Amino acid sequence: MSTKIPTPSATTESSESKSTMITPQDVASSDSISQLKLSKDGSRLVYTVAPLYKEGENKTSALWLADTFVDGSARQITLGVHRDFSPSFHPTSPSQIYFLSDRDEAGGSAHLYSINVDTEDTKKSDETAAPVVELGDRQEVTSYSISPNGHFLAFILEMKALKKGEKEKIQVWRENVHFKTLNLVDLRARTKSFRNMLPHQTSHIDFFSWSPDSSAILYCTISHSDYEARVEPAEEFVISIKTDEVRSVFRYPRHPRGASIWRECGNVAFIQAVNPTEHCSATCLWSRRSVEGTQANRTAYGEINDVDRIGDLGAKSQFAVEVHEGLITKLEVYDENDKVFTAFQTSEDYAITLWDMVLTEEGKYVLVVTKSSVVSGELENVWSGVSEPGKKCVLSRKLSSHNAWFDSKVPPNGEAFFWTASDGVKLEGVINYPKGVELKKLPTVIVAHGGPSWRDTLGLNFTCTRWCPFLASHGYLVLSPNYRGSTGRGDYFTMAASGGVGGIEWTDIEEMIEEGISRGIVDPNRIGIAGHSQGGFLSAWGVTRPNNKFKVGVISAGVTEWGMLAATSDMPDYEAVLGGAGPWSPGKPVYLKGSPLKDAQYATAPILFVHGKDDARVPLSQAIALLRGIEREGKTKVPPQLVVYPREGHGFEERANAEDILRRMLDYVNKYLK
Repeated sequence: MSTKIPTPSATTESSESKSTMITPQDVASSDSISQLKLSKDGSRLVYTVAPLYKEGENKTSALWLADTFVDGSARQITLGVHRDFSPSFHPTSPSQIYFLSDRDEAGGSAHLYSINVDTEDTKKSDETAAPVVELGDRQEVTSYSISPNGHFLAFILEMKALKKGEKEKIQVWRENVHFKTLNLVDLRARTKSFRNMLPHQTSHIDFFSWSPDSSAILYCTISHSDYEARVEPAEEFVISIKTDEVRSVFRYPRHPRGASIWRECGNVAFIQAVNPTEHCSATCLWSRRSVEGTQANRTAYGEINDVDRIGDLGAKSQFAVEVHEGLITKLEVYDENDKVFTAFQTSEDYAITLWDMVLTEEGKYVLVVTKSSVVSGELENVWSGVSEPGKKCVLSRKLSSHNAWFDSKVPPNGEAFFWTASDGVKLEGVINYPKGVELKKLPTVIVAHGGPSWRDTLGLNFTCTRWCPFLASHGYLVLSPNYRGSTGRGDYFTMAASGGVGGIEWTDIEEMIEEGISRGIVDPNRIGIAGHSQGGFLSAWGVTRPNNKFKVGVISAGVTEWGMLAATSDMPDYEAVLGGAGPWSPGKPVYLKGSPLKDAQYATAPILFVHGKDDARVPLSQAIALLRGIEREGKTKVPPQLVVYPREGHGFEERANAEDILRRMLDYVNKYLK
């Protein structure tokens, strides 16, 4: 018999029920898993584990190692007192791991290190870490990759404008003082020297890929190293390792989605938008030859699904793509003849977040993923499986057991939720609700995801800005709609809200609420709305609709005026497209149509704003503007409250701040939604 968790309307709570609920301290002190990387033979996995939120001044993280075919084999191999991250194996030695770290100075620049993992002793293993190259304290490695033959290591080097603790200097807006450079070190040499492969460059190196024979590097350039430049065209070049000869091979109409894969057959596979000139277009798979003057061809996806990531399998020109299709995630493998098969697919009761896959010399596909489930109450951990060509992989071994605190908690329930829009479009989302409570007329909070190019799945994750399972563990029904504008449904679906925010996607949300009421699971008299980023915009939009019925609203880093956002955000062109236009666009200010600020007069519910003081994506002025509008024109009997968190950007980093957000948000919702 399941444990019953009281709803927030209960006047008393037993100490047992309190102890089994997910607390703000639980979430804020959690660990996160990232950067899975398999050895070339598939026998070992290395990955990064870090506190979800930092407790001191500097971030820390540790490297973990697992035997892919042994249950529960994950073990820590660095102490976690530094920020050790981005690990990878040497191609010919699964005992030699390379990684980035701030070991030279805590909180300083990331430099390259290698470590030997033959010993089982974490302290002894950590002590073997040695720098790969000698770098200055202002030089930071942003990414690196070892050549397939293991002879060379290429890396991108960035010069920091300031050293740690140094005062800010006068700057010229977007001035390129230093460029990100492409550098090379010979791992066979005894010296720790390296060379800049492009000493006279006039643009930034954004990412790169090795040729299959290790003789050349394919690299992509960008005009500035900021988000604003991501909407510009990008050019790709090839440089010879031996001669340093450079040739231009391709020009993207708009910046691609991550590094290309240079295949043994001579083709280059990459991810790009279905319509590369559109800011909000869904992503799909493209292909071209690796020689100059060739045209790119759209290979697959983008009609009813989209592609999120591409991964090289390390042999025979094969690669895998991560395909999002509704709530499902697929990994599809392209072999050397471009024949495709589904190597893995999630079921409708769990989700994966990260993955890596290799093709072994024996012709086996080894897969590792991070898996979680809101359906079965399973927090994210690392799993592995093996399959053969043409067959789907089954996750058979659980390699890790992180976040042991969760074992003593009663996880919330969750399941897929489907409804049909008034125009006939079938929609889907996820609902979370408390275990042990009858799913009938529950106090309900709408929590829409950000993006909007994102989607909710059946995974179970806790953060201080994604509140679905957290609220559900405290007695609420939480509705999370994959509204139009979300990913996983193809280009037409993704583009639906572009230039018209506050339109069709809001109708989708309203109709999900109505469906919940008609099924008897939503209490129509106790509905609130909350969200972060684009979800914060939808929360602001909801509480400023004429005659809205929301009893409470929580707006975290939410957009309230699209013209002002386009003028001040670090992604101005993208935000202008979402809002319909920028304030510099000639003609009528169409961006006001979807701006909650103009409708501040209709706000009646108590509203809590939470915002990072240093948010560059959605600046603090967005929250201040709507708060002032509601104070002057709104009809709410409770003055809106704005809480500003120091040192925080669009995403929150500090544990104390994360804990405060969760506690404050829960108290606010409890106060007005009982």
